[in-house]
Amino acid sequence: MSIENEDFGKFIEFSLKKKFGIIKLNRIHRGNAITTEMAKNLKKALEYCQNSDKIRGIILTGNGTSFTTGMDIDEIDGSNHIAVKEYEETAASIQDLIYYGKPTICAINGKSMGDGVAYAISSDYRIAVKECYFMMPEINIGVFPGTGIIVLMSRVLGIPWTKKILMFAEKITAEKALEIGLIDKIVTNQEDLMKATLEKARFLFTKNQLVLNAIKLCSNHLADKPYKEAYELEKIGSAWYEYEDKKKYINDFRKKLSE
Repeated sequence: MSIENEDFGKFIEFSLKKKFGIIKLNRIHRGNAITTEMAKNLKKALEYCQNSDKIRGIILTGNGTSFTTGMDIDEIDGSNHIAVKEYEETAASIQDLIYYGKPTICAINGKSMGDGVAYAISSDYRIAVKECYFMMPEINIGVFPGTGIIVLMSRVLGIPWTKKILMFAEKITAEKALEIGLIDKIVTNQEDLMKATLEKARFLFTKNQLVLNAIKLCSNHLADKPYKEAYELEKIGSAWYEYEDKKKYINDFRKKLSE
């Protein structure tokens, strides 16, 4: 049970610090591998953060030595397309909540596979411990790496690296991840990880929240649009102060950019 009296299941820990919702994956005995039920609870935790006026941003991390090893293939048979589809739809909605929502820092505490890579790429800032690595092994079990990961990965890393990671299941070290833009910072250990993450959270906490959200939305959604169309949308973002109902403004802006 969290300090906000919210329960997101036994494998999702939730706390609140500096007005940031801290969500920790906590299925250590399975490398924080994600079941369908766990994914649904993670979605609930993210929705809670997005809908709470007390929360300005999100920190997503894990306990143990793995951020997450992705979908639990012992629970979900890759040949069971109905089960895979249900899981992928939930995972896609999690990615959307991170990508469209409040500022999110991903604190990568260990190896990150499958959905772990997707959640990291969807976040706004990514800090990782030096011994971590990244991998998308779905091709090895014949599962399409859906949930929008190809769209985002090609935008963030470019087409060549997207192919290397998804088609050839290349293992990416923390150093290489920093070089190609998959992460933004490397720290020595997990103690330094949370220290560096909270420093970034404190920085964001002091800033105008509407401006932060508008910058995030414009940065994520304008690059692939024609200049004139993108410019008109950016003008909406810059005119946040003209709207009386600020919460409605940012929600309407999110909807407009997702059309």
